Amino acid sequence: AGFGFGFGWQGLGAWNLYFLAKMGLASAGYLSLNLLWNAVLAAALLIPIPWRPVRWLRTLAALVAAVLLLWSESWLPGWESIEQNAGGIKGFSAAYVMELALDFINWQMVGWGVFGVLLYVLFKDAVRITVITLCCFVGMAMTPLFEALRADPTPLEDAVMAEAAPAAQGKVSDSKTVEEWYQAFLNYEKERRAELPTGIPEKDVPFDILLVNVCSLANDDLAAVNLDTHPVLNRFNVRFDRFNSATSYSGPAALRLLTGACGQPSHNDLYGERRTECETLNRLGALGYTQHLMLDHSGEYDNFLQTLRDKTGLAAPLETAGKPIPVRYMGFDDEEISDDLALLRFWQRTITRAKEKRSVTFMNLISLHDGNRLPRHGRSEPFKPRAKRFLDDLSVFMRELDRSGRRVMLVIAPEHGAAVRGDRIQAPRLRDIPTLRITEVPVLVKFFGVKGLPDQPIHVTSDTSWLALTSLIGRTLSTNFFSKKGGAVPLQDLVKDLPETHPVSENGSAKILEMKGVEYLKRNDGDWKPYGK
Repeated sequence: AGFGFGFGWQGLGAWNLYFLAKMGLASAGYLSLNLLWNAVLAAALLIPIPWRPVRWLRTLAALVAAVLLLWSESWLPGWESIEQNAGGIKGFSAAYVMELALDFINWQMVGWGVFGVLLYVLFKDAVRITVITLCCFVGMAMTPLFEALRADPTPLEDAVMAEAAPAAQGKVSDSKTVEEWYQAFLNYEKERRAELPTGIPEKDVPFDILLVNVCSLANDDLAAVNLDTHPVLNRFNVRFDRFNSATSYSGPAALRLLTGACGQPSHNDLYGERRTECETLNRLGALGYTQHLMLDHSGEYDNFLQTLRDKTGLAAPLETAGKPIPVRYMGFDDEEISDDLALLRFWQRTITRAKEKRSVTFMNLISLHDGNRLPRHGRSEPFKPRAKRFLDDLSVFMRELDRSGRRVMLVIAPEHGAAVRGDRIQAPRLRDIPTLRITEVPVLVKFFGVKGLPDQPIHVTSDTSWLALTSLIGRTLSTNFFSKKGGAVPLQDLVKDLPETHPVSENGSAKILEMKGVEYLKRNDGDWKPYGK
């Protein structure tokens, strides 16, 4: 590793592997390289130090700095995110933690790393690798200059580039511009309200509302396991194709559903003071709807149920507590999870016995959550068989509900996706970054007890979120939709011009938004950066 210039410099030695590997990862988009601080670290390592103890101290300090620098440049969760989710992580079973750790390893990347080490061992005495590393530093430093020169084409070149560029490709904006857009979005959303009636129409035909809040089911997940053409999906009357749940975690997703009578707040405001005018179930309660609450779990994990009560005024007792509903899975936290079909049948029996004129039920299901396993099994059950079982059970329930003749508005409203296939930045099954692939979910609506509706679902193709869904419930009420065969108004009119919401998704430590065809990420108080660049 000799690299003598007459000043006793010995080159970077094995540190070449660190810098060259990071440059390769940055070129492939796996991390955002901070060229300045890497250059400072390399310069510090190149300074000749004749005293061995001082060299050892420098090496130790450099190792700490290198790890911290690499972590800051990666897309891995920051320390703030780990702190915020510490309570939930503590609840994971040991087996689930081990599965996540093993699945997190990119074995292909490990293979390339081993290959790089072998190359270094073979050529370190024959090639001055430090020279190559320094040349790469210079090349990467010059890249922005070359890009700037290429970004100012002649008129002829400009016309050719415009012809060849994809129509969806947007121009990258700076962080200040994106932040201003984000703040304008939040200000606009603060003033929005759903179209909920203030009273029940005359000669009202009452119906029940069942809101099924499903954990871990995104459009991308269905496509990844080839279940996006499952027959039950075509049995619904309305399907939202571009519905953004606005988060990739269960707690905030349920809060957003239950406060969907208002526009989309920031993640922090979601956990602020209660906004009673936004509480969908309580607004429906004022119209005579009796609340029901059912879960396929206890609601204790991460204080889920109590948070819903504190932040949305959810007052209904948990009717599934202590009931003899068959167990289907053991959860990622070793808690028993009820069989979904049995729970849906339990709902139907409960509502039938209650003989209420109208009711609204919030039902939360976590059977598709990552890490769930069959009883007496050590390894978690893959996503596909669990998802197929859920869709099959849903199909059976819908047939039974249809035969009952009961008037019901069934809403399937997933919380977020399962991140089945991940991307090059975030490994499969991780949801710390709420990418739009994870938060775009298949929201489905079925009107039972209304004859003569179209055989195929009406698709809502615009960008929507919880405000649109709450508005659809409001329109169903205000139009007295169940009062006539085929619906009081044509189904197309019922969903026409529902409120649109631009795709913006948030967790406690990460925000994602789409602006002019580009997806941007912000971690904590950092800058907005194009996701994956």
